[in-house]
Amino acid sequence: MKSSLLFGNLWGSGSGSLSQLCFSLGLPSWPWPFLTSISLIMWNALYTAEKVIIRWTLLTEACYFGVQFLVTTATLAENGHLSPGALFLLASRLLFILVSIYYYYQVGRRAKKA
Repeated sequence: MKSSLLFGNLWGSGSGSLSQLCFSLGLPSWPWPFLTSISLIMWNALYTAEKVIIRWTLLTEACYFGVQFLVTTATLAENGHLSPGALFLLASRLLFILVSIYYYYQVGRRAKKA
C-alpha cells in the first residue's frame, strides 16, 4: 500500500500533510483511548515515590515521542515540505526523547556509598 494512501486512510484525508496530522479535528477514534491512558499513567506517576513506576513512565513517554518523531519524519519525507515550523516540531520531539531517556537513566542509578 502506498504510504500516502496509508496516511490518507488513517487521518481522514488524501494528502497526509503535517498540519492535518498535528492539528486535525478529524482524527480517528483509536488514538484517543491510547492518549488518555498514557496521560493517566503520567499523571499518577507524579504521586508515587517508587522508582520502578517512574522509570516505566519515562520509558513510555520516550517511546511515545519516538513514534511521533518517526511518523512526522515519514510524513515530511513523503510530502517533501520542510518548513521552519516542521523543523522546530522535530527538534522539540527529539529533545523530549533525550530528556526522558536522561531522566530514565538518572532515576535508575544507584546511590554512591560514602
